[in-house]
Formats: sequence, C-alpha cells, structure tokens
Amino acid sequence: MTTLQSKQKEKSLSELAQRIRAARRNARLSQDELGKSIGLSDKSISAYEQGRSMPPLDKLKKIAEITAHPFAYFTQEDPGEATLAAKLRSIERELAEVKRLLRAKK
Repeated sequence: MTTLQSKQKEKSLSELAQRIRAARRNARLSQDELGKSIGLSDKSISAYEQGRSMPPLDKLKKIAEITAHPFAYFTQEDPGEATLAAKLRSIERELAEVKRLLRAKK
C-alpha cells in the first residue's frame, strides 16, 4: 500500500468514526446502550468512534438501524442527503413518542 493509499484509508476511517459518533449522539444513545443493542461492548463502540478499528458491515448495518440513519450515511462520501433523512426520521420518532405520552396521560 502506498503512502497516499494509506492516508486515504486513514481519512476514510476518521470520517466513518465521526459519522458513527454523530449518529449515536443524534439518537441520544450512550456508547454502552448502542453496544448492547447490537451485541458489542462499549469499548468496541469507542474504538469505532476513535477510528482505531472499523466495524464489520453487519455491525455497521445494525448501527444504521438503531440510530435511524440510512446505511449510505456511513458509506457515501457526501452524507448531506443521508444526514437530512436521518434528522427527519429522528424528528418522526420524537413526535411518535410525544403522541404516545399524550395518549397515555388521557
């Protein structure tokens, strides 16, 4: 692997790490909660978020599901549209929760 390829791989891993962290925080989950929901430890989630390791695709798909982000958010170069879609899903989840709480109070 050339130095350029190595630097590109590091950049990609760093971007993925930032996206995993942002998705987890947007979903209001701790590292421990996210880890338990996909069958990993909080240490594994921390390693992904620090860019020390890359999650296997099956775990990345689970992270996408749990955080309500499209898989493309983690894999595409420009996540702009995926970010917007994830925010909309987050708002929809929050609205559904508010509706559920209102119905429970009646």
